[in-house]
Amino acid sequence: MLALHLQKNLKMKTLEEIRQEHILQVLKRTNWDTKKASEVLRISESYLRKEIQKLGYTRDTKLKKK
Repeated sequence: MLALHLQKNLKMKTLEEIRQEHILQVLKRTNWDTKKASEVLRISESYLRKEIQKLGYTRDTKLKKK
């Protein structure tokens, strides 16, 4: 309960939100080259592709601003 109160009042992001934004930032900075992005993120390319599909990311996906 306290965590939700703090998150709303301080506009804090969850660890999952930060992870998703980081993946998107790396994809954009590597021009959506999943091989390069997976190397930067230190995850397998196949896992990255699954995450992109699961999150519904496309080249047009924008970073959320708070």
